[in-house]
Amino acid sequence: MVRLRWQCLLCGSVRAVETHLLGKTNFGSPGGVTTQDHYVRQLWHITYVFAVPIGLIVLGGIVWCMIRYRVRPGHDRTPSQFQYHIPIEATYTIVPLVIVAIVFGYMYNAENHVDAIAKNPAVAITVEGFQWGWRFTYPNGHEEVGTVANELDINSNDNLPVLFMPAGETVQLHLVSDDVIHTFYVPEFLFQRDLIPGINNVVDFNVIKPGLYSGQCNNICGVYHAYMRFLVQVMPVAEYNAWYAQQPAGSITTAGVPAQS
Repeated sequence: MVRLRWQCLLCGSVRAVETHLLGKTNFGSPGGVTTQDHYVRQLWHITYVFAVPIGLIVLGGIVWCMIRYRVRPGHDRTPSQFQYHIPIEATYTIVPLVIVAIVFGYMYNAENHVDAIAKNPAVAITVEGFQWGWRFTYPNGHEEVGTVANELDINSNDNLPVLFMPAGETVQLHLVSDDVIHTFYVPEFLFQRDLIPGINNVVDFNVIKPGLYSGQCNNICGVYHAYMRFLVQVMPVAEYNAWYAQQPAGSITTAGVPAQS
């Protein structure tokens, strides 16, 4: 009975890990909410496909050598000596080159899709990072601003600046920094990009799932780096247009509150 319980516990644990790594999270990769994240997950999948077999081969070879060539009492011997083994040397040279070439091809494809910029995006927003806060400026000059001064409790999302975006539309972000290097990072987008002083980093997003997503600066930028957080409110197009129409040109909202859908 005890043995049966241990077997059930072991099988249950293995199935739980398998479901978590392979079923729910795409071979360990989190799911995304944009049209671009498919290529990021695809790149992760191909590296996973190569990494796991290579790891098993290496570990298996180590274990086999430990057992096969272990020292046995009374059987001291000198291993056979040779200088070259062309088939083995060719194999461990050519195979890694082929793997690197394949992974490079997937990486090149992913970068081309993630970095693609539309000529006529539906919305263009300037995302400005500074010590320590965010400013989101819309085409009509409306600004959503939040600084560490407004975020008194790091465990609360009540006073964070909000980046409003329409769902299912190409949104172009112009990432700029006022002082040091910051990073625009939204985990659900499977994306991050640096904000570098003097550089206008332009990126496009097409978020297919409306919702409220957390973002943050992912580059240590000073004393209050931990407070450089923000929210991304992705709304259906009609709701976004209604919200945008209510924002007077040149107006400023400090530490905005997420829209209620």
